[in-house]
Amino acid sequence: MHLHAHSSAGWKVKAALAVTLALVTLEFISGTLAHSLALVSDGWHNLSDVPSLALSWLALYFERRPPDERKTFGYQRAGVLAAFVNALILVAVAIFVCYEGYERTIHPSGVETRVMMAVGLVALVTNGGITFALAGHRRDLNLRAVYIHNLGDALSNLGIIAGAWLIRLTGQTLIDPLIAFLIAGLILWSTVEIFADSTNILLESLPKGIRLEAVAGSILEVPGVREVHDVHIWSLGPESRALSCHILILDMPTSESEKIAHLIRELLAARFGIHHTTIQFEHTHAAGEFHRYMPEPAAKKEGSRQ
Repeated sequence: MHLHAHSSAGWKVKAALAVTLALVTLEFISGTLAHSLALVSDGWHNLSDVPSLALSWLALYFERRPPDERKTFGYQRAGVLAAFVNALILVAVAIFVCYEGYERTIHPSGVETRVMMAVGLVALVTNGGITFALAGHRRDLNLRAVYIHNLGDALSNLGIIAGAWLIRLTGQTLIDPLIAFLIAGLILWSTVEIFADSTNILLESLPKGIRLEAVAGSILEVPGVREVHDVHIWSLGPESRALSCHILILDMPTSESEKIAHLIRELLAARFGIHHTTIQFEHTHAAGEFHRYMPEPAAKKEGSRQ
């Protein structure tokens, strides 16, 4: 099912890449002829989709590749890296659009509103179609970056159409660079979550929506577990979580401890979506029942930072 979803997303991304290239060409030519900074800036905005879509397609290709002797976890983070690079591209585009908008406010020029409105409508249909096609793949961080990007494109297209109508109604050409500033704002807004999620995964931070204490507490519910410590949880990719921990149990045969390990793995998969686990058992002869979670000592944390 996962491979089928990636195959479906792959052809959608390739189709979106071809359509976007055609749209960029149209916006650059028409924006230049109509003297519309809003159209030209939206052309740059859509042009930034081209490397984004290309990176996303490459990421989907690499994510399907199995682990090997060098990439023992596979290529799941290819999409995360692509999303991070895409966000950097978006920031650069936003800065460029702001600069061009500032220049246009100093040196205003007339705008051909009919061309601006017609091309804005074509762009809206194009970006809206791409957004709709990718709506079902938003759980993938890489594809979510493309989805959010194109959703921002569609919203900026609405702004262009509305701006063209207002310029035609009022004759105020400054509306054109103002729309460009709004597009830049949309671009920057769309990068915040992408930056946060991709950085969180690349730095191997705790996955979003998971509390370390809650996971440790759940492990302690498994019969036979007496203590949990050295718990580490991270994301291998947008939808793949991993855990390693040390668990204290009574001294027992390996066949008995494996039953405990099986129960822990089932619990982690069902409650937290953690399917890759590394459990190290430690044994004790101490009598009596005690259940506790031992966080990593502060001294150890400080030493790891140095």
